[in-house]
Amino acid sequence: MNRRDKAKSAKTHMTGRLIPMVACIACVLVFLASGPRAYSEKSINRVVAIINDEIITERDLNKAMAKHPRRSRHNDQMVRRQILNRLIDEILFNQLMAKADIEVTDDELARAIANILHQNRITLAKLKKEVASKGLTYEQYKQEVRRQVKQVKFINQIIGPQVKITDQDLRDYYQRHQERFRGAHQAHIAMISLPLAGLTTQADFERVRNQALDIVAQARRHKKSFAKLAKKHSKGPNAEGGGDLGMVNLKNLPPVVGDAVRQLGIGEISNPILAEDSVVIVKLISLPELSAKDFEKLRDQIYAAIYDERIEETLDGYLKRERQKAFIEIR
Repeated sequence: MNRRDKAKSAKTHMTGRLIPMVACIACVLVFLASGPRAYSEKSINRVVAIINDEIITERDLNKAMAKHPRRSRHNDQMVRRQILNRLIDEILFNQLMAKADIEVTDDELARAIANILHQNRITLAKLKKEVASKGLTYEQYKQEVRRQVKQVKFINQIIGPQVKITDQDLRDYYQRHQERFRGAHQAHIAMISLPLAGLTTQADFERVRNQALDIVAQARRHKKSFAKLAKKHSKGPNAEGGGDLGMVNLKNLPPVVGDAVRQLGIGEISNPILAEDSVVIVKLISLPELSAKDFEKLRDQIYAAIYDERIEETLDGYLKRERQKAFIEIR
């Protein structure tokens, strides 16, 4: 894979403060339900900031702050400043994106929505029902997905070319983050599996979910060892052996389980995971040792990880420069 292909591959993994995950239904719905609106709609509310021809009101700021715990007056004021700056950056970013000559085709929109359905394992009918439950039309939802796809394309075209990654960067990052990449492909895990097959009511599902939450709580408090809990409750593989699966290839696990394992530190226990026809709990026991050959196998993943970090850093710098050019007044 050449450098251009690696960059293209890495961009598909791109995340960042201003890039909501298109695959997450809730992210899109929350954005549509709140957030800054146009100037004329806010004349009855106190203005706290002006960004070129758009404003943020006290109501917008309070809605955003409601999602953060308030511990003290000092903390409240600090969070207020941070959130206001984030809202300003979001509006400025959207303004810059609106000026850019970037279009999202109907095919690109269709692929994004298909990806949402795949990632959330739902049908289009279920998605439309979820959107309607939030008081939104499906057309509103599609427009927000289109905006997010445009956001990713904008960053790929405007910010991406500014990111430079050398081979030495890859090797240095690999050395500093070996713990992260040791679990990229294989891991020694134990698993507790609670089957959902045969359940017919919501009450049955809630019972299994609560049982899983209680098992996690016990295991984390060391009230009982994970192995003992597996022997008692698990209906999955090697339950009699404490759910120990040995060293497994993460690609052989359901994707959601493999992703959860990659987020664990050695000895940590996952939250309950809804995986296919069961609820599973995973403990990471150990990770394999890495060799020089592993570096070559993991090169693309390392590149993507560095790219993600540098995209966010470069975007921050880009917005700081654009702030200096824009008319911004904080009241």
